[in-house]
Amino acid sequence: MVKPALYPPLATLAMHTPDQLPATLPRPDYLLSLANLAARLHGRHGVPPLQHALLDGLEEIETVILLLIDGMGEAQLAELAPDGWLAHQPRTRLHSVFPSTTTAAITTLLTGAAPSEHGLLSWHVWAPQAGCIATPLPLREHWRAEGEALPDQTLAAALYTQPSALAGGDRRHYVLQPEYIADSQYSRHHGGAAEALPWHGYDALFAQLAALARQPGRKFIYAYIPDLDSLMHHKGTRHPRAAQLLQRIDAHCAALAVTLPASARLLVTADHGQLDIPPEKLLFINDYPELAAMLARPLWGEPRVAFCTPRPECRDAFPASIEAALGHVLWVLKAEDVLAAQWFGPAPQHPQLAARAGDYVLLLKDDWGLLQMVDDSERPRLIGNHGGLSAAEMQIPLIVYQGTAG
Repeated sequence: MVKPALYPPLATLAMHTPDQLPATLPRPDYLLSLANLAARLHGRHGVPPLQHALLDGLEEIETVILLLIDGMGEAQLAELAPDGWLAHQPRTRLHSVFPSTTTAAITTLLTGAAPSEHGLLSWHVWAPQAGCIATPLPLREHWRAEGEALPDQTLAAALYTQPSALAGGDRRHYVLQPEYIADSQYSRHHGGAAEALPWHGYDALFAQLAALARQPGRKFIYAYIPDLDSLMHHKGTRHPRAAQLLQRIDAHCAALAVTLPASARLLVTADHGQLDIPPEKLLFINDYPELAAMLARPLWGEPRVAFCTPRPECRDAFPASIEAALGHVLWVLKAEDVLAAQWFGPAPQHPQLAARAGDYVLLLKDDWGLLQMVDDSERPRLIGNHGGLSAAEMQIPLIVYQGTAG
């Protein structure tokens, strides 16, 4: 059964501008976002540093721990662990960045730069200087029109242009990530001068956090847990296993808290939230060959927000064509209007930002998704998704706990 639309239809238009979208739809807010938190943590001021009473005195704290639980939006915290330790700690609500996705958000946290500056906008990124649509986190080419794939080092140099913020100053820096991603080229570049401490299992992760917090000296510790996001992608945001997993992480956070000395402050947040897309509402533009044929290259971006560039001869006709076929599913926005609205963040801008945003931004409505397959592989069956502007995707908690142990 198809659910009724969350957003009433707007006047029939081939394209919309950002200010024509429903007022109830959250907009990226670069006063209360992960980018502002990153500016406060790293002393970079591309956006204003986050100001909140929970962060008072942060710069004087000896040990700052930033624990990022991938996918734990405000909605997931309320749904999956409403009675847990995390839900009952002092917290405020932030926005993710746009798109509300791991690639954009974690790069912001590790560089202190908004997506407009670092340029890694989404899971798939059009990188014209590399001649391909690339996938930055695992560092691979997703699609190439012609020619041979670039060597990894060359592709990395084209994608990873923003330096890490985890270097310099009077703090030592540590990065704790799962073993299977700790030594990736993405992790090495964005970890900067931080000491990498791979972890395997939550017991090891939280024991390491407790031990680091007791060590003397000023330090910043970034710890990353990807498991909730991964599970919800495959099982959905309301699956019992998702609740069990978040409650397990919650219990570890509670146990860590009682060990933290008064010289340590724990910040727990997320990169984004998620919403469920019913299987019948995850669409593929491959099933609309007349639309796919109008594109200069495949769609890139996320299931909840796609970027595209039509062929030159189709550029004028494309908005009306996709509106006619999929206007009930998405809004068509000019990329230049999205850039002007600073949805990716303010200046300074990455030199390839306009190219990476394409000509049009396709923003999915309600609980719809849109992808394009570039080969004959099996179509993904993603249930939990993110990248768009719904409250479930955009709103994330910032939980702050001040240590008290002697």
